[in-house]
Amino acid sequence: MTTTSPGASGAVAPAVEIAGVTKTFGGLTAVSDIHIEVARQSIYGILGPNGAGKTTVLNMISGFIAPDSGSISVFGDEVTRMPPHRIARHGVARTYQNIRLFGGMTVLETVVAGAYMRRSSTIGGALLLSPGERRERQRVRERAQALLEQVGVRSAHDELAETLSYGDQRRVEIARALATEPQVLLLDEPTAGMNDAESQEIGELLLQLQASGLTLILIEHNMRLVEEFCESVSVMNSGVMLAQGTPSWCLEQDDVKEAYFGKSSDAARIATLRRARRGSSGS
Repeated sequence: MTTTSPGASGAVAPAVEIAGVTKTFGGLTAVSDIHIEVARQSIYGILGPNGAGKTTVLNMISGFIAPDSGSISVFGDEVTRMPPHRIARHGVARTYQNIRLFGGMTVLETVVAGAYMRRSSTIGGALLLSPGERRERQRVRERAQALLEQVGVRSAHDELAETLSYGDQRRVEIARALATEPQVLLLDEPTAGMNDAESQEIGELLLQLQASGLTLILIEHNMRLVEEFCESVSVMNSGVMLAQGTPSWCLEQDDVKEAYFGKSSDAARIATLRRARRGSSGS
């Protein structure tokens, strides 16, 4: 049974609504009867240990897999069994747990490729390199450069994206997703492989994107980032929902602690770790 924190219900129509969604793979239930509402222009976290079903939820929102039952809506429009490109046109973009960059492309080319869906040029205009096509290409390049600066890519934009540091590759992937001009951005472990300073920069970027009007849904294991930047979270384990509400409230629940540490006798360690991290960040 899901534990919900007091006052966790949303009065505003959600940006994303997941209602009673279940997904099985070969008889194994990956997600069971999940309900999530994500408020517009919020930063929402999906937490849980490995194998909890978190990435499966993101895959269903973005259309890469279809649920067996239940429904998924984006700004009130049902997208449950739409293909990924149609859901993208509804304003949903995402990054991945394992970085997926295009081989042989520079940093700038990678982000420009993300803008393809929103381009208005025709095949004929592209072949003839018409004045309108040249103007649009320049606009897209300038937009890509601005996005790379926004996400904090420090490497030269003419370098091959696949040769960058792990952290910069993640930033390029975020910039490519933003080039699609989304309204909802799904981030699968955006700070994986980053140190504390780099993770903090990503957290500040989340706030900037939220202020620009975006709704952000992230899977994250960095509890400091979650507590500082997420307004609400869902905590999953083995495909079922354990708790929903504010990060600090959810992480205090006994079944959540037990899910992370395996047995209740070890559960107190999560509280000790969180207090230590908060103390070190304030020093």
